[in-house]
Amino acid sequence: MAELFLWTKKDPARTKLSGYRIAGIMKPITACRQFQKPLEQQSSFTSMVFKEFDWTDESEELTFLNCQFRNITFRDSHFIDCHLIKCEFDTCAFDRANLLDCEFDKCKFYNGEQEVGCSFKFAAFPGTVFRHSDISLCNFSHANLYRVEMENCQGPGVDCSYTTSAQTVGPSVMLNNARLRDCNFSYADFTGAYLGEAELSGSRFSHAVLSNVNLESAVLRDCDLQGLDAEGVTIAGADLRGALISGLDVRQIDMTGVRINDYQQQTLLEEIGIVVD
Repeated sequence: MAELFLWTKKDPARTKLSGYRIAGIMKPITACRQFQKPLEQQSSFTSMVFKEFDWTDESEELTFLNCQFRNITFRDSHFIDCHLIKCEFDTCAFDRANLLDCEFDKCKFYNGEQEVGCSFKFAAFPGTVFRHSDISLCNFSHANLYRVEMENCQGPGVDCSYTTSAQTVGPSVMLNNARLRDCNFSYADFTGAYLGEAELSGSRFSHAVLSNVNLESAVLRDCDLQGLDAEGVTIAGADLRGALISGLDVRQIDMTGVRINDYQQQTLLEEIGIVVD
């Protein structure tokens, strides 16, 4: 395999990057065909820049470290068992993409200067993990979250409307599996989402929109549920132990089978005007 070296005026020494030898400073990859040759010879890429093209190939068992993706369209693409660490995605579209058993660790999908996130509309994430990543203001509307895992992620203002954590198997069997733990979903929009039996422990949903959301039998332990817009929410059988629940009106919500701690009873009663001494 040839070797790739980056030469700069500030540092005349050669810095090995892996893959090819080039003269001068590495230019961003701006077309899918430019990525074909390195893809044939290696599966790990470091500090590369991908800019403004449609990613049309199926990507399998690839690793990207400290790479930048700018205005890349991954629409309808397939990623299988790929690992992306400390990568930045600026104004990228993953609409209808299939991300199978992938891992995003310490990645950023949010442009703070333009205050815009990436789009994942109608995408699927079976077995995919997001850890310590920034998905603020991203659009996951109508995405299938079955078997997705998000842990310690920042997602204020994220759009998860009409998402689902369910997968239908056959004519009558429906499997539920999604883990969104210790994440910040403040001011997020979950309108019409189905998150039955989802694991949501430790996540912050303060001032989020949960209108017509199905959280039946979901685990919401230690969640922040203050200031919700929760008209039509379903939480029957959910585990709310340790959650901050001021703002929930038990007169309008079916609390059948809901699990809470003793001290939380006072909070719920005070919300409907009952003073507990």
